[in-house]
Amino acid sequence: MRTSSVWDLVKYYMTPIESLFDIEGVTEISVNRFDEIYIERFDKKEKPDTRFDDEEAVATLIHQIAVALGQTVNKDSHPVLDARLTDGTRVCGVLHPTSTRGSCISFRLFPKKRITGDYLVEHQTLTEEMLEFLKLSVVCRSNILVSGSTGSGKTTLLNVLSGFIPKEERVLIVEDTKELQVFAKNLVSLEAPTRRKQGDSQAVDLAFLIKTSLRKNPDRIIVGEIRDTKAATAFLHAINTGHSACSTIHANNPEDSLLRIQTLVAGEGALPFDVVKSQVRSNLDIIVHVELTPHQGRRVTSVSEIADGVTKELWTWSYRKAHHVTKSKESEIYRKAEKFCL
Repeated sequence: MRTSSVWDLVKYYMTPIESLFDIEGVTEISVNRFDEIYIERFDKKEKPDTRFDDEEAVATLIHQIAVALGQTVNKDSHPVLDARLTDGTRVCGVLHPTSTRGSCISFRLFPKKRITGDYLVEHQTLTEEMLEFLKLSVVCRSNILVSGSTGSGKTTLLNVLSGFIPKEERVLIVEDTKELQVFAKNLVSLEAPTRRKQGDSQAVDLAFLIKTSLRKNPDRIIVGEIRDTKAATAFLHAINTGHSACSTIHANNPEDSLLRIQTLVAGEGALPFDVVKSQVRSNLDIIVHVELTPHQGRRVTSVSEIADGVTKELWTWSYRKAHHVTKSKESEIYRKAEKFCL
C-alpha cells in the first residue's frame, strides 16, 4: 500500500476527532474510551460533543497509526503505541483489555505559534524579573533542571530557556520522543528509537545518546526528560565533566527533584548515596519548578539556586495572594555573570 493511502486511512478513522485539532489553543486531545473525549485548551479541560461509534473504532485507529509508522501493536504482547506523528504530534494509545474501560488514545499537540518568554510573562507564568534571571542563568552556562508533573509546562519552559542560548554555541538535543523546538544555528538533535519502534535498536536508549552527545563537541546539551537510572547517571556524568546542560524531571517540588535524581543514580549501585548527593548538588545550579494550578493555570511556583550544596529559594508562587513573591535577591548567578562580562 502506498504511504499516502496509509495516512488517508488514518485520517478516515480519525474523523470523529479531526475537527478538534483545529480548535485554537488545544494542546491535548484525550480519548478515554469511544464515548468519552476531552480536550485541554488554555490550561483548562473541556468535553466536546463528539464520540466514536464504538470500541472497535478506537482500536482500529490505534492499529492504523501503528501501521503507518511501521510499528507493531496487538492486545496480547504489544498493547501500547507510543510514538510521534509526522507533524510532531505525540500520540499514546493503549488497547483493550490493558485499558480496562476500552481502548484509549491521546494526542499532545505542538503549539501552532512558538511560545516566548514574553508570552509567559503576559500570562503570569512567571515575572519579567524571573525571566531575566533565568535568561542570565542560561547565558552564564548554568546547569538547569525544570521539574513538575505531567502537563505542567516543563517542556514549554525548556523551549523558552533554549532560546536564550548564545547563537555561536553548538547545541546537542537528546530526547526519548521529539518534543523540543530549538532554533539554534549549530544544532544536532538525537531521538532514542526505543520509544518509537521495536527491534534491534532497543539498545540505543536515552542514556546511550547522552553519552554519544559528549563525543560531538557540544557547548550545550539539552536532555528532554530524565526518566530512569541510566539516563540520570549519564546526565550527571555530563554535568560532572564540565558540560553545560538543561533537562526536565517529574517531581512534586524542587527538593523532590534533587532527591529523585540522587535516588535514580544511586540505584545503579556504582556510588554510595552520599557521594551521589554531593555530586548532584555540586553540579546543578538552578531548579525551576512548574505546576498546573487548578484555578490559576500554569505557573512557575519556585525558582531555587544550589550554592555550596545548599538549596536557596529565590522566588515562590503565593496561592493565597495569586502572585509571585521574591524570597531572596542574592544569587551566585549575578557574581558568575561578571566572569562573562554581563
